Amino acid sequence: MVQAWALAAALTAGRSPTTELAVLTGAVLVRALLGWATQVVAARAAAGAKEELRGVLLDRALAQGPEWIAERGAGELTALATRGLDALDAYFGTYLPALVTAAVAPLGVGAVVLAVDWPSALVVALTVPLIPLFAIVIGRYTEDRVGPAAAATERLSGNLLELVRALPVLTAFRRASAQAETVRKVSEAHRRGTLGVLRVAFSSAFALELVATLSVALVAVVIGLRLVTGDLTLFVGLFVLIVVPECYLPLRAAGAAHHASEDGLEAVRRVAEVPSAPVSTGDRPVEGFAELRISDLRVARRGGFAPDGLSVVVRPGEVVRLDSPSGSGKSTAFGVLLGFVAPASGVVLVDGVPLADLDMSTWRQIVTWVPQRPAFAEETVREAVGEPGGLAGELGIEHFLDRRVDELSVGERQRVALLRALARPGTRLLLLDEPTAHLDPATAARVTRVIHKVADQGVAVLMATHRVVEGTAAPAAEDEVVEVVRAPEAVVRNRTLVTPRLLAGAALGSAALVCGVVLTALSAWLIAKAAQQPPILALSVAVVGVRTFGLGRAALRYVERLAVHDAAFRTATALRVRLWNALVAIGPARTLGLRRGEGLRRLVDDVDTVRDLTPRVIVPPLVALGACVAAVVIQAVVLPSAGLVLAIAVAVAGIGAPLVAAAVERRATTAMADGRRTIAAGVLTLLEGAADLIAFGRHTARRKALADADTDLARIAKRQAVGAGAALALITLALGLAAVVSTYLATQAHLDPVLVPIVALVPLALAEALALLPPAVTHLAALRAAHGRVLALEGAEPAVATEPRRTDHIGLDGVDVRWPGTGKPALTDVTLRVDPGTHVAVVGPSGSGKSTLVALLLGFLGPERGTLTRPATVAWCPQEPMLVSTSVRENLRLAAPEADDSVLADALTRAGLPGFDLEAQATAVSGGEGQRIALARALLADADVVLLDEPTAHLDVPTANAVLATVREALSDRIVVHVTHRPEEARQADLVLEVNGGAIRQAVGT
Repeated sequence: MVQAWALAAALTAGRSPTTELAVLTGAVLVRALLGWATQVVAARAAAGAKEELRGVLLDRALAQGPEWIAERGAGELTALATRGLDALDAYFGTYLPALVTAAVAPLGVGAVVLAVDWPSALVVALTVPLIPLFAIVIGRYTEDRVGPAAAATERLSGNLLELVRALPVLTAFRRASAQAETVRKVSEAHRRGTLGVLRVAFSSAFALELVATLSVALVAVVIGLRLVTGDLTLFVGLFVLIVVPECYLPLRAAGAAHHASEDGLEAVRRVAEVPSAPVSTGDRPVEGFAELRISDLRVARRGGFAPDGLSVVVRPGEVVRLDSPSGSGKSTAFGVLLGFVAPASGVVLVDGVPLADLDMSTWRQIVTWVPQRPAFAEETVREAVGEPGGLAGELGIEHFLDRRVDELSVGERQRVALLRALARPGTRLLLLDEPTAHLDPATAARVTRVIHKVADQGVAVLMATHRVVEGTAAPAAEDEVVEVVRAPEAVVRNRTLVTPRLLAGAALGSAALVCGVVLTALSAWLIAKAAQQPPILALSVAVVGVRTFGLGRAALRYVERLAVHDAAFRTATALRVRLWNALVAIGPARTLGLRRGEGLRRLVDDVDTVRDLTPRVIVPPLVALGACVAAVVIQAVVLPSAGLVLAIAVAVAGIGAPLVAAAVERRATTAMADGRRTIAAGVLTLLEGAADLIAFGRHTARRKALADADTDLARIAKRQAVGAGAALALITLALGLAAVVSTYLATQAHLDPVLVPIVALVPLALAEALALLPPAVTHLAALRAAHGRVLALEGAEPAVATEPRRTDHIGLDGVDVRWPGTGKPALTDVTLRVDPGTHVAVVGPSGSGKSTLVALLLGFLGPERGTLTRPATVAWCPQEPMLVSTSVRENLRLAAPEADDSVLADALTRAGLPGFDLEAQATAVSGGEGQRIALARALLADADVVLLDEPTAHLDVPTANAVLATVREALSDRIVVHVTHRPEEARQADLVLEVNGGAIRQAVGT
């Protein structure tokens, strides 16, 4: 109000407004400083709130346990903890400051207007309530849609993550390229759903802006008419015109910001819905035990119980085997012992004390677990196992302690998991879930000997296994090295993001701001002209113009927002499809790292970053340019010297403010983008590996490391806010001083009094346009980095340059094959022929090259030398089932999209799962059930070649024999390549291929 009074007084003081201009200058300075301080405080509050809420979500999720996390979905929880909570920036940075201002400013300004001009105050009193009314009515309608939209965003992240993980299976079943359409459909559905919410939210903003703009225009018309009749002085008219927008602006800003902040508020609600940590009733510490007794244990699973009446006793120094059939609940029993699963009935007693009465944290310190599919939060083997001493040598894995975990084969990961368990100090109970499932007999014997040695040292061992290992350990083969190739970072020009739709949206935005500038100039002329008391008809055109430009500004702004966001979402869809096609072209052999974390960052986080930052980086300069040119032209036409002043001010604000922001934040925005990617990967790793981390007591340290990274991110955000606040302060100061100088020039230039208010008010109308530029510059580096990472994969060399020649048999002639990035071939000079109807068994030590042969036949790797011929279609049952977090039905349809339930049920029956529930969650099944689902999927493909990679590793012997007999009969006329470590299975084959040392030797099966 001080600024309005000083400006109005200066415009009506004649040729010597020295005092008024000095007051105006001071008001401009104070306003700039207050605006800077407000933004800094808001950003600090947002950073702190996100850090706290993310901590609450992760702590509650970990307290609920691995089963709850798996049911909810690690991908969806990660999206909520990252993208969801990041939306709180709008709540703290825009909505809360606007809400506080809206509670104070309208009352204060209205009281002042009432004191100086009651008719204008009456107009304000009648129109101001319309703004919160529209905000409430439309806001409630919008809130009903925000929840489903937020859930859709989480599902999008989860679905895309599942696709990246399933890339090898999709490639094997020739469904990978077709999934590009799935990626497009999922992204398009998300775009349409989000735009539906935005239409409602933006319609609310449109209504608020329209009411505010037309109300100010009405006040301007009322003031003009009263000036014509002589009922009002020009000073009062100008003062009211300048100060009245301050009644509407806070309410309009609060209403619009409320909708912008709804995603963040919805994320807070979803975090609050996560159940609090269950209250533990156990408080008895435990340091050891003499007897663990499980009696009649039952756990509810899929309409039945698994285990169903398990009873077993384990004592220190004993090795107790659980060898019940696959799917009978052995892994679930381990979950009960770890405190992850609540039993339906039965008791677990530790020295006669119920397990529920023990302090679970101390119990887990003496219980060590090796799961069927171990997860590792660490990058290298040494980080995962620490300093294992001589245990690594005893297990035969001392030579890859410094390798990356994601480069290891399934068998190697099992041995690392066992080493991690054995190297843990204080273990009194060792839970082993199929520890030798994927190992050759010699390596399995070595591992078994180490397990018995540990038991002889007084450790109780409870081992779920279907395999009795005999024989002695032989020297292990040199493990094949699978190097993970990571795509390089690329820096690209952002002009590739500029689309016709985006340019159209920018043009609409520029037109909206030009309407605002013209509206300001026209309103100023109207009041100044009315003060001369002309005939009312002389003002009619100006009155119509004020209404027209007011309506145009609001309508154009609404359409511009929709157009720009639609363009950004379409760009994100195109990027995701292109990125998926690039992943397919590179092939599974070279994308291990992308499937284990980096894929989520690129396909979800980086693409979302490009989508979110495109409207903030590319559009603002285009929008601001049009408004600034229009303002300078108007100013120069009225008074050339004032036009020059405004041009200088625009240059200072438009160039200097972004430079100030960039200099003060010192790469904080890029660091924030990197920090957010790190947080997202850390959250996903924590949630996906929750079972292993909690069992080993490492979740606390991992959670602390994540909290430290979150603290660093909050500190960067606060530093960035200082730069952004300083930039906005410079804009306010530059435009305010331009108004001061222009007013002085106008009063000294004998300018027509009707034009003087235009010269003074037009610079102030550019604040909204120029305020968009500092965030655009500070986000530029983050946009380029994210866009570069997304596009880096597109130019990568395809995994296999040429397809193998199609024949009815498998033929290899002098073939050498090498994994990408390795120093020597994994297989050399391989020559063999396999005719239709032949059942081939592939045997050999762990790490000898069996997986390389499978990858070659699948087409994941191409021959470096020699020639490969094979039939056109190949199906695959991998070591790890690679099931996605959907129903069993959808997993089976990856191989046969058109198959009905009867066909799917028949495939499950042939795989040893008669009557299995097709609606069951595929990732919640046991290890043996998962393998049989993968086998059924391979049978459904009806391929000429079927590759079975240890399909019975997690099955008991009777079940394994029955399944293999059925498979052999069903595939009697096909080529079957069966990788196995079980001699009895190899003996049933027509041809046995022994892989060792990079060579393949043929022997006739018996």
